[in-house]
Amino acid sequence: MAAYSPYRARPRHASGRPKAPTRLRPPPTGDLINAVLEYADLRDDMGGGRVMLRVSPARLAEPKVRKVLGTDTARLGEMAVIWDERDDCLFRVLDGAPPPLAVVERPAPSEDDQFVLTPAALDYLARSQSRGRG
Repeated sequence: MAAYSPYRARPRHASGRPKAPTRLRPPPTGDLINAVLEYADLRDDMGGGRVMLRVSPARLAEPKVRKVLGTDTARLGEMAVIWDERDDCLFRVLDGAPPPLAVVERPAPSEDDQFVLTPAALDYLARSQSRGRG
């Protein structure tokens, strides 16, 4: 006879460590898909009459958008909709995909970014090199 327990044994890796639980998000609602179609300000031509529509972070920060969506505003930034302009219909919804290209600005190198050996390290290297040659 088996006893009921609300806690299930977690599957384990071959190493014996427990696996991390998988968190599933529900699929985007129709309201979120409609919001992408309504507020999209980023448009990428995919070819064949299809365009990818996304909402930029600047647009997500607008009070009007935040008021309409509330807590779902952040999720809207993770979504993209591919719209078929020839058939005037929804082709695909992408959820959680990063933008195709990300621009990352790197700061200019400064003096703080340089690697400098301390006097103790230089002394250690000098002593170790002199022993190896003897």
